[in-house]
Amino acid sequence: MDVVDAPCSEGTGSWFGGRVAVGVLVVAAVALFLVRLGDRAVVSEEVRWAEIAREMRQSGDFLHPTVNGRAYPDKPVGSYWLIVLASHLTGGVDETAARLPSALAGVIGVWVVTVLGRRLYGGRASVFAGAVLATSFGFVFYARRATADVETVTGVLIAVWLYDRAMGKAGPWVIGLWLWMAAVSLTKGLLGFALPIAVFGIHGLWTAWADHCEPATIRSLLAAGVASNRWFLNRWTLLALPLGVIAYLVPFGLALGQGGDEGALGMVWRENVRRFFAPHNHLGPVYLYLGAVFVLASPWSAFLPAAVVPLQRGAGNRGDRLARAYFWAVFLFFTASASRRSYYLLPILPAAALLIGRVLAAGPNELRGPARRLRAAGWAVIGTATALSGAAILPPSWVLPAPYDQLPPLPGRGFLAVGWVVAVVVMVVVARKGSAARVGPAMCGVWLALFYVFAVAYPAADELRPRQDFLAVVRDRTAADPTRLALFHASDTVFDLGRTAPEFLTSDELTAAVTAGRVRWVVAPRRHLVGVELRAAVIAEEAVHPWETQERIANKLSLVELTP
Repeated sequence: MDVVDAPCSEGTGSWFGGRVAVGVLVVAAVALFLVRLGDRAVVSEEVRWAEIAREMRQSGDFLHPTVNGRAYPDKPVGSYWLIVLASHLTGGVDETAARLPSALAGVIGVWVVTVLGRRLYGGRASVFAGAVLATSFGFVFYARRATADVETVTGVLIAVWLYDRAMGKAGPWVIGLWLWMAAVSLTKGLLGFALPIAVFGIHGLWTAWADHCEPATIRSLLAAGVASNRWFLNRWTLLALPLGVIAYLVPFGLALGQGGDEGALGMVWRENVRRFFAPHNHLGPVYLYLGAVFVLASPWSAFLPAAVVPLQRGAGNRGDRLARAYFWAVFLFFTASASRRSYYLLPILPAAALLIGRVLAAGPNELRGPARRLRAAGWAVIGTATALSGAAILPPSWVLPAPYDQLPPLPGRGFLAVGWVVAVVVMVVVARKGSAARVGPAMCGVWLALFYVFAVAYPAADELRPRQDFLAVVRDRTAADPTRLALFHASDTVFDLGRTAPEFLTSDELTAAVTAGRVRWVVAPRRHLVGVELRAAVIAEEAVHPWETQERIANKLSLVELTP
């Protein structure tokens, strides 16, 4: 697609839309995504990714994922391989190595969205789009998390960019497209195929309708449909599609040839296809993503209502059509799925960034009345949020209900207070200026706020988590005979323990192991020890803070030692 087809193309040759601006943006993304990346312990689903990669390195088996020695075929092996590769840079599978692939994928995603945005909307809008993506809370959060989500987001984005570069053309490029979709699908699942195809399909249908000859006839619609879906309807697809499928299946075939579980492909079916139509969990309401998109894209989601309405006077351009097809295809795909969780919608963020970047860059004469008023409302929301954010400086006992009123204050409150005053003053100064003049200060302010949250506040909060100290005690107390340590509903501790340990899920299994003399110590949450008949003494417990709820206290870990 030529830039001349896009609005705001007059800025494509300016310094702001040039390499220097993009370079500064990429450096800012590197700092935001990588600084103190490994200073927090892995938690929740991060444990699985980190532990699987660690066990792969220890065993030398890179085809059969295991957690605590048990097969875990729920996800493809690609994302684990990326962590293993990163571990060669860090000296081992640690917190930094586990998160590094996500962080680097985030940086690449920011750069690619500027490249795609330049083709669709022009220089200034492309830099705004990259900055929006780089400073969207959901994107930053998952770019600093040891999962495969941001790899999938960036992978789908690159597929859309490849499609845009060769739109309407047949040729061998489709082989690369299908192989790329296969590679993306090996990180977390078949979304690497499904989402790009959904985007291309909706864009193709939209383009066919918009470009068909008048008066509309079946013949003219078919001709337009073939022309707009030439990426698929060409002879190269006969080679590209099977190559993509084969590339995806290669790791499964190799694993099966080395004694792997024959049910691995069945798990692909259950986790990707059957879950789409008939999931056994994660049954979010059909309207879930109406709110989730605003949380994931915050604070820039304040401009999302303006971005999704028609912006220009007259017909939209081809670039705008692709960005909107990208947004709505992802939104409708996940809404149609019966399995819904808020973070599933992460792949929509690059599309949202493109649309929001466009609305921020548009001059007043480029917007229709509704879009112009909604953009003004977005700035009002940003201003109000900035003013209210000063409450973070106050002591928790002033603003939070019990028991959270006993939380410690945020670190560096003096710097926070100065930053808040500066932000309010700048907001007042630029309030009377045009939208474009407000964007730079707003983006700098959001970057600084997010840097504080992820590089200062989160690591400080992690120091208050007693899990690491407790597990250090466990390692010390069980050092004499570590093979006799067992876990009871506590598999999420294996990465921090640094070794595998037998895990039991029922009291009968645990009792049998104790009776057989295989177990001397047990690590378990307090609530799971209730009702288990063991002659044991609690020799260590995870510390409890006064602000923690009874539910959290019940999930605190205990180390018990069996007594004769």
